[in-house]
Amino acid sequence: MEPKWAYYIVRNCNRNFVNLISTRQTIFSDNYIEPPTLNLADDKNEEEKWRLGYPQRIGKTDFYFIELESEKLTIEAETEREFGQVTENFNGSSYYKYNATRSKNVMFINGKTNHSNWLFSTTDQLIIDIQPLYLSEFDSQSSAAGIAYDVIKNDTNNDGLLNSDDKSTFALSKTDGSDYNEIITGYDSVLEYDVNEDGNLFVLFIDNSDVFSMLVDLTTFKITNKKQLPKVGGM
Repeated sequence: MEPKWAYYIVRNCNRNFVNLISTRQTIFSDNYIEPPTLNLADDKNEEEKWRLGYPQRIGKTDFYFIELESEKLTIEAETEREFGQVTENFNGSSYYKYNATRSKNVMFINGKTNHSNWLFSTTDQLIIDIQPLYLSEFDSQSSAAGIAYDVIKNDTNNDGLLNSDDKSTFALSKTDGSDYNEIITGYDSVLEYDVNEDGNLFVLFIDNSDVFSMLVDLTTFKITNKKQLPKVGGM
């Protein structure tokens, strides 16, 4: 038989846990303050609710990047672009449908000069991933050689949506967002990328069930070596 003091400890712990849950419910239900909608992009139909992500400093530089995000589950954006699936609505105008589960643009801010600029001129793309390329692995305070992006630009499966089911574009830029270069387009997924000891970027990716590896010069953003991985038993 357990001592009586153990019973009181368990009872008090349970009571505190219930009180904690009750407090959290009160905070989130009664005192929740919705973040303000920001005027950071065109919204002709006044249906968007733009939010900024958390500012992230890029290594030892003076630059920060902040992702522009949308709360809408889908976006019907009028556009003149020639790719994607176009749908006509009741008044005859055309629009593209987007799955708004990702960021649409990225702002770069120089913390020393206070200069800011957007990576893209529109919000017509989905940024699946954005990662600074640090020269020292696992150290976000080390020097950065550039920034890598995984971007969805085209409705490659023709389902009327831009989402992770579409093929991607892997791109690189300098740490201030300038010199944006698309390295590979129309691939399925990137398995891994990392800066090697020579300062080049090693990338492993899948394209149409085939696996490729490549090296990218981070000073010129040019592919210096690209190979398909051999099959088992292949010559």
